[in-house]
Amino acid sequence: MLGVGRKGRHAAIVRDLDIPRPFGLAEFVARLERQRSRPILLRPFSPGPGMPCGLWIGTTEADYIYYENGTTPFHRTLIALHEIAHMLLDHRGPSAWENLARQVAPDVHPSLVQLILSRSAYSTPEERDAETLASRILERATDWPARGSGFRVLVD
Repeated sequence: MLGVGRKGRHAAIVRDLDIPRPFGLAEFVARLERQRSRPILLRPFSPGPGMPCGLWIGTTEADYIYYENGTTPFHRTLIALHEIAHMLLDHRGPSAWENLARQVAPDVHPSLVQLILSRSAYSTPEERDAETLASRILERATDWPARGSGFRVLVD
């Protein structure tokens, strides 16, 4: 169970976001770019065995969000939101991901990488924290649960 501090932090972050309704990932990212005055580049990729299904690479110039291309549109959106949640929570990852970044993101020069976080498991507090924030963003976008009306999300 999350502590009150985390719940409050998530609520504050979500409250400050300009979340489109109905939700569309591309529009959400465009609004977030304007809010942060920083490019966010969405990149699909096909992970190999043992690779994460999502990745956030922060450089001096932009944030790169990589998400698995070979899954459902909803799951791609959730993966991207998870990585964006890491970004919004200012999580920091280990430098051991540099080789993975070269494989997944050949268009990003390794010397520009400031941080890399990936989505593969939820065994750490940071992973659970990011997944919770991603879920709260979707909850706000969809009014989930909204009087039994179901879950409605526009996926790009």
